[in-house]
Amino acid sequence: MAITVETIHAAQGDEALLQLLATELQQLLPIEIQEDRDRFHEILGSLPRGLRAMAGTHEFDVSMTQEDLAAHFSNQNDERDLRETLNGLRELELPQVADLFEQAWKIMEPNLDALRKDEVSIEKLHDWLEETGVQEKIDPMNDIIWDISAEAGPLGLHHSWVIYARKYPERCVVAEA
Repeated sequence: MAITVETIHAAQGDEALLQLLATELQQLLPIEIQEDRDRFHEILGSLPRGLRAMAGTHEFDVSMTQEDLAAHFSNQNDERDLRETLNGLRELELPQVADLFEQAWKIMEPNLDALRKDEVSIEKLHDWLEETGVQEKIDPMNDIIWDISAEAGPLGLHHSWVIYARKYPERCVVAEA
């Protein structure tokens, strides 16, 4: 069942609302859709702007939780995905994180082809990032994003989903036919 403005308002607590939003995204973008990036972006473009922003930033949040900003670009380096992440961060009213992401993207740009062509193995990624000088440039950005995430509490950057959904519930609901 699709979420509604009423179910967003009725969610009891941040975790419940986050789960509601995540479930909605999983239903709209199941794993088989996510694996077909052309189809994923086609459907993503049809989502309400709030859900689109959340879907566009999810992988970024995972990368920042499990690794760091530089490693994120090895996990997600399709231009469309990067654009969705940047636009999503802006839509979710995370301007400082968006600016840092955009700066990191510019730093990574000369190296993205190597990542897209799998010229760098995952085992050697961190050494390669050090050798190219990327890691040194991006490390201060990591610290700022991690601080912002820590300030948001246990939900990290996903807390922005909760704040956004409460502020703009109508932007998180698929229009009924």
